Amino acid sequence: MKQHNRFVASLAAIGFVCVALSLSGCQSTSQQVSSSDDVSSNLSSTLNWQSDKFSQTKVIKPHEILALTPNQKAEFLSFFNSDEQQDVSPNFRISNFLEKWATDFSYAGDTFTATEAFEKRSGNCLTLAILTTALANVVGLDVYYKKVFTPPIYRRHNHVLTTSAHVKTIVLGPEAEEKKLGVVYFRSRTVIDYFPSSLNDTGEYVAFNDFISMYYQNKAAKAMAVNNSSLVYSLLSTAMRQTPLNSETLNALAVFYRQNMLHKKARDIYEFAIENNVESIHTLSNYAVLLSEVGDSATLAKIGSKLLDVEESNPYQWYDQGVKYLDQGETRRAVALFNKSIKTGPYLSEGYMGLAKAYFLLGDIERAESKLKKAKELAFGEKERGLYAAKLDALQRVNRFTD
Repeated sequence: MKQHNRFVASLAAIGFVCVALSLSGCQSTSQQVSSSDDVSSNLSSTLNWQSDKFSQTKVIKPHEILALTPNQKAEFLSFFNSDEQQDVSPNFRISNFLEKWATDFSYAGDTFTATEAFEKRSGNCLTLAILTTALANVVGLDVYYKKVFTPPIYRRHNHVLTTSAHVKTIVLGPEAEEKKLGVVYFRSRTVIDYFPSSLNDTGEYVAFNDFISMYYQNKAAKAMAVNNSSLVYSLLSTAMRQTPLNSETLNALAVFYRQNMLHKKARDIYEFAIENNVESIHTLSNYAVLLSEVGDSATLAKIGSKLLDVEESNPYQWYDQGVKYLDQGETRRAVALFNKSIKTGPYLSEGYMGLAKAYFLLGDIERAESKLKKAKELAFGEKERGLYAAKLDALQRVNRFTD
């Protein structure tokens, strides 16, 4: 599709203190919102995540997220069935419609339903994926989702974190895959991508229920920002019924409970996530916040070690944890986290600056100088570059003095 604006968007754009919501999962080509009652029932037997402290508020049902009005369907089908589209594969007709429809599409940080997106002609990356799915459902085409990254993947400036992580929607053609003479002929596919780029680094497949759950996670984060506890709980409860083993849904619910002083509830969720191997750096770092609040230093130390084993693509998560350990005097552990920050974000200066500080504190001036030079090289803007240059000059003077 054309790029009608250049804003960096993310399915995980909405977050809260010490939280970043993100998608993960495996491939799914199902278009039906499947009931996960059986899975939820099994989960409930091992984790009692519900709370009677909050009242339930009516929220949108999963199938309503993908619904279109009769007039919207008619508008789409008029294009889809028009004479000029008859020689075009059905899945490519969808991309043609969206390209024509999106000529005045404007980016907005909100997550909308398919009906709202069609009407407003605006929304974030998740919104476009929701609308694409709704259109595919109208004509009975299969879709699946893939997480992608467009470099630079993460950038933080003036305390604002931006990320180009988003989901592209792949619409499959109606033909069946065939195998002839040992060769598999795959179904045709068209990619609907908010920010298409030849530089996109494709990530993991996103399961359909995780995709739907993300809508509720985003809405819950927005409701949490205005302290609408009943709505937050209702949205996250719906997300839990969709994906009870989604690490970010569990994390969001635990953060919500911690903020409402339900420490035991929050702790049970964190421990369940760890025991069932569905933790992320977000669950672990937020669990660490909880443990610090309740004064459980022994478990907090174990969580610190476990953080190093987690796979996490956000370099700032590692950097921020490294800064915390540096402030606590755990310099060598901070070095390990700064190195992880550099591994996931080699284009950022912060990880190298963190290492420079750590090596300076360890008395390794030469390595500190080397890392500070690299930080200066990668500095974002003249102001940051000038700051690093001043620090480098001061460090070099210290190095000359010690020699």
